[in-house]
Amino acid sequence: MAKSDPSRGSETEAEADTRNPTEGKRRLLSALEGQTCPSCDDDGTLERGRYKGNRAVVCDACDTPRVQVWNPSF
Repeated sequence: MAKSDPSRGSETEAEADTRNPTEGKRRLLSALEGQTCPSCDDDGTLERGRYKGNRAVVCDACDTPRVQVWNPSF
């Protein structure tokens, strides 16, 4: 019986995201959602939404997009 190579370990989240970019985008949007807007003087909060047709995280007070993600078009 062959032993597994412990130096290989399991794949990282980044490696998994390269195979499933949608999951990586979802995780990025989730990570920013609910944080304080760094551009806003009104203490706005970042929330998921749309910006110019793309999925995004946008400030609820100043409407500044902090992140937007695109789907590739062929």
